[in-house]
Parts: sequence; structure tokens; C-alpha cells
Amino acid sequence: MQTVRCYLPLGPDQLAELRRERSLTGPLTATAVTDAVRATAQDLEEEEAEHAVAQVAAERLVADGAPVVLVAADLEGADVTPGDGPWVQVSGLTLPRVAALYLGDDVVTGDPRALPGPDQDLELELSWFDTTELDLVLDLALAASGQPTHDHRGPTEKDS
Repeated sequence: MQTVRCYLPLGPDQLAELRRERSLTGPLTATAVTDAVRATAQDLEEEEAEHAVAQVAAERLVADGAPVVLVAADLEGADVTPGDGPWVQVSGLTLPRVAALYLGDDVVTGDPRALPGPDQDLELELSWFDTTELDLVLDLALAASGQPTHDHRGPTEKDS
């Protein structure tokens, strides 16, 4: 079965749910290198096209005034429904399908002014995090949205 790399813009609450439940129920909005993207960007290599669609997802968060948090996930093609341009609908997400996490400079630095303004045509800097760093990413995302961070360890881990 073919897999599709999708970039899901998530809010801190969704990220917390993914951490807690190890899944998110869809439909979820994401970006991906769709046939429409390939048709309009024929000169781009696959990696360049993926970078471009990740930027589109990040820009949506900036436009919404939300912290820039993206989840890159490798999903089965049957779980992804193409929409307009790079936008797709994802039927759901499980933590084992997450390949990486990306944070904007606003989240990494804790300063929303670290992002380019809406009238600037600048690329957003996205920092890569491994899935084993989900607790750190969640804390940074919660802090960037003004929410308190949490102790993510389970009862067994706390007691040892």
C-alpha cells in the first residue's frame, strides 16, 4: 500500500490528546504533495515539494494566530482524501504513524514576534523534533499558547 507524507497543523490541545490517547480521530485537515501540487510544481524534487506543502500548513497556523506546530505523518493512501491544492482530509492519526514534529520559531523561542509578519513573503523556519521528544514539544506548544505545562509521566514513572 502506498503511503503519503502529510503535514498536520495541530493546536496544543490536539497535541496533548495525541500524546494521551496515542491517536486523533478525524477528519483532520493536513497538507500533502498531491497530484494538484505535482502538476503545478513539476520542476520541484519530492523533498522540495514536501517542504513547500509544510510551509503552507505552517502559514495557515500563522494566519490563524496559533502557535506553529506541525506533525509529519506517513499515512496509508486510503486514509487521505485530496482537497484543493495541497490540502487533504485525513481519516485519523495514530502516534506510530508520526514521523517527526516541527515547531515554528514562535514556539521554540516562546516569542510570537520570531515569526515573519503577514505582509512579509518570508519562509517560516521550522525546527525538527523526533517523536521521542513529544513531551518537550507539547510543553513548548502549551507555553507558546499561554497554557500551563504538565507532568506527562505516567503513575509508574512518577513513583520510580
